[in-house]
Amino acid sequence: MNCYNYFEAIIQRSAKKREINAMINYTSNVKIISSFHKSSKPYGKIENRLTHGFIFRIHGCAEYFVGGKRFYANEGDVVFLPKGSSYEYRTIGNVDNLYTSINFEADFKNPSFAIYPGKDFYGINYIKESFSELFKFGTESDKFKSLSLFYDFLAYILRLEHQTYEEKNKYSLIEPAIAYLKKHLFEPDFKLEKLHSLCGISNTYFRKIFISRFDVCPSEYVLRERITHAKSMLESGDFDSIKEVALSAGYSDPLYFSKVFKKFYGFSPSSLNE
Repeated sequence: MNCYNYFEAIIQRSAKKREINAMINYTSNVKIISSFHKSSKPYGKIENRLTHGFIFRIHGCAEYFVGGKRFYANEGDVVFLPKGSSYEYRTIGNVDNLYTSINFEADFKNPSFAIYPGKDFYGINYIKESFSELFKFGTESDKFKSLSLFYDFLAYILRLEHQTYEEKNKYSLIEPAIAYLKKHLFEPDFKLEKLHSLCGISNTYFRKIFISRFDVCPSEYVLRERITHAKSMLESGDFDSIKEVALSAGYSDPLYFSKVFKKFYGFSPSSLNE
């Protein structure tokens, strides 16, 4: 079994755990067609959409009109637009409505328009900031990483679709830690070991719930969020030194930061500005 079929098998097994009427209940033959990172037009009308698509809203809100119904997509939401669908959209407010889209082919069972929260997906910053560029212009390794991350995102959507009442209650146990993590993630003195105590549960049980929700362990989540944040800062050029970037990402030691960054991306942070 090659890597692509392996990822498909993971998604299919997850989808078959429960037979429910979900947006994505079964999927196979996934192929990314295109990806764009740009500003949204104030108004658009689409008839018989040619591919499936996810719209990751980065800045600004929008309203969608589908089948005579109105839906609102807020900043941070992810909109699923199935192949063959017809709809209208309007942006809301005067801010720059920036988004990343991923358009793809896949065999779905009765897909329908849906809006999902994207903030809890571990790779959301990578998708918003780097996915489109690396998928189009990156190396083969970059493209494979993009496809791998996209499969992870589909698995994340499946979990949202298939959450039972008991699972939602279980996830609520770690909300104090999630709130603390998001507020203090980029502070150099951030302590992973503090998270489980905030929830009043053991570290083992906390890790189990965290991995079930985010698909990665707490340390991997923190690493990815910090390093993708650092890469975005490096690419923007809005910094004076690597030390400043390291501190912004939560690393007090710039040498250690550079080592971690290179291990994650395969190149040093300084190479982005050579």
